[in-house]
Amino acid sequence: MRSERHFHTTVNYVHNNPVHHGYVRLWTEWPWSSAAECIEQMGSLEATKLWKEYPIRNYGRKWDAAGI
Repeated sequence: MRSERHFHTTVNYVHNNPVHHGYVRLWTEWPWSSAAECIEQMGSLEATKLWKEYPIRNYGRKWDAAGI
């Protein structure tokens, strides 16, 4: 990981993948995901904050150029 931003955005990306591909509606529904445990440990308010602060819109595009 190159930075804290890179880490949190990557975690959001991985947790959102099953939703993005239509396998489940919610992160926590994917049985092989760590999302439910992460949300339980940090609380839903903190998880929501991290989701908003580190969106996945441009994940993977020009990480180095963006200073991530």
